[in-house]
Order: sequence, then structure tokens, then C-alpha cells
Amino acid sequence: MKVILIVANGLNCHWLGPYGNEWVLTPSFDRLASESVVFDRHYANDPGSSGLWNACLRHAVFVDDRKSKPEETPGGCRLIRTNPVASANPSANLLAAIQEALLETADLLYIETDRLVPPWDFDFESYQQYATASGGFVEDRDAESEEPLDSPTPGPFDLKDHALWHRLHNSFAAAVTSFDAELQVIFDRFRARGLDRSATWIVTSGYGWPLGEHGIIGPGGSREHEELVHLPLIVRLPEGGEAMRRVSAFTQPADLGHTIGELLGLNLAGQSLLPLITNHSRTIREACRIGPSLRTDEWAFLAATSDRPPRLYLKPDDIWEANDLAARHPDECDRLASLLTSDPGKIDAVR
Repeated sequence: MKVILIVANGLNCHWLGPYGNEWVLTPSFDRLASESVVFDRHYANDPGSSGLWNACLRHAVFVDDRKSKPEETPGGCRLIRTNPVASANPSANLLAAIQEALLETADLLYIETDRLVPPWDFDFESYQQYATASGGFVEDRDAESEEPLDSPTPGPFDLKDHALWHRLHNSFAAAVTSFDAELQVIFDRFRARGLDRSATWIVTSGYGWPLGEHGIIGPGGSREHEELVHLPLIVRLPEGGEAMRRVSAFTQPADLGHTIGELLGLNLAGQSLLPLITNHSRTIREACRIGPSLRTDEWAFLAATSDRPPRLYLKPDDIWEANDLAARHPDECDRLASLLTSDPGKIDAVR
């Protein structure tokens, strides 16, 4: 195998140590990042499943660990689906499917999982550690006897319910830590087969999972805020080439198909990320279009919809997009709204 692609839907980058998170334990991601190139501004094109790599799938064996599995086989690839009936342990089912996939002859191993989309699977001890650590932040909250929330109800969330906020976030933190431990086992299998020396590993996500940050749980009804659209992208080259580099250029999932194609020796049209990795190029675009929103060096702009006004946030200062400046900068809103409806090529000229 030449390329291994792992897509962990439900994960935004801010939950990981390599992206500055200091309270969630992610030692596997930390080690991976120390051997890899980390992309700091990787944004969804349109948040959703990762069916953006279909051009490469005919060269792939596809391990499908999604909770909702379509009947058709994407791209004519060899398809291996995890079997929830085989074991009550989702981690064991995923590992068994990957073990089967490693016996196949293919250029691309493509693994897609919804493990970080509810319902989450994690051990109670991990949850209890996070709950206890955050116990003093809410008055009259008994963190030691608190029950985890492994299957939150999508929809509106009351931002004033601080106890539920901590319960929800501690549960997701436990899910991330549990998934990180799964990745360590998977990575060990790759290393045992020499794939750390012969293959490029790419770890990313198709979309994040909002946890009430802007009054919504889940992607349905959510706007294109950080928690939904800012995704991890970590690329480990064979032998750890270019390790410890960070790329600040704007990148998007649509670039990955062309990047994988280039790694596989395929002649695909589009933008590859390899120049950012190997030639140390500074940029491939000056802004990101994310559905009805736009990211530039200075702004996060969320266009007006039928039921919501435009939103404008200062970047990079306002990380979590809490301070809407649209009323103060109407001309900037008009300019960015015009760019959103313009020819896509004009986005590359945004400064």
C-alpha cells in the first residue's frame, strides 16, 4: 500500500493536542503529529461525509465503519464493512476489518469511521477523570456521581445549562481519548507491517460535531462555525519525512483527492497539497469557501440566510467566533458576500 487514509467524522481539530488542546489526552495523535506535517487551517468545503475521494477509490480497499452504511459500493473498490454483530466491542470490530484489509493488494487503504458521532463508545473511568477535573466549575454539581452522556439529543441547546455543558463536553473528551487509544493499536499494526516506512498516512475528518457552542448540538441546523468546519489534517510521509512541519495555508478536503492521486501516480486535475509539504510553498489559495461562508486571514464570514442575519468574526483572535462584528463592518460584509456569489477563481485573489 502506498497511501493510508483515515477519516474520523465528528472530530474537529480543537480537541487534539497537536492543535493546542491541553486538557484532552491524545498521546497517539501527539506522536503522529511529531512524525508528520500538520495543516493548521484545513476547512470543510461543505461539511458532510468524505465522498470526495471517489476518483481514487478504484485503487482502494475501503473499510466502512460508518453507522449508516449505504448499500452501493463507492467507486468500484474492494469494500469491507465492520460487523457490529461480530462483537459488542466496536473497537475490536474496526481492528478486525482493518486486519482483513491489510491482506488485500491495493494502493490505497481508506478507512472511514463515525466513532466520534453519537452514540459514543468510551469507558466510564475516562469520563470520570474529566468529570472530576471539571467538577469545581459549576456550583452544586456532584461530578463523582455524574452519569456520562453518550447519546445526546441533536437540536437546540440551552447555553445557560452549565452542568449539562460540562457533562456533554466531558463525555466527548472521553470518546476522543478512547478513540486515540484505538488509533495507537491500529498504528502499531501498520508499523509491524513496515507501512511506516513505505506508505503515506493521512488522518483527517469530514466534519466536526457541534456540542452546544452556538446553541446547537449536532450538525443539523448548525451554521459553519469552527466546531463544525475546522478539521484536523495530519500527513505522515514514509520514514517521517518533513516531520514537525506546520502548514498555515488554507486547505480543503477537495484537495485530498488530487493529493492522493499524485501519490498514487494518477493524473488527476485539481490542486494537490504536495507542494505545500515538499516544496515549502506558502499558499495555494487566499481564502476558503465553506458552503455559504468564507474564511480569510482576517475574517470568518457567515452569509445571511432566510432566517438568520450575516455574521462576521475577527480572525485569528476570535477562535470560537463568539463576538459578532457584522453590525460594525457592513461594508466588509457586503464585500465578502459578493465574493461568495462570484466566480470561484476570484476567491484565490482575496487578500
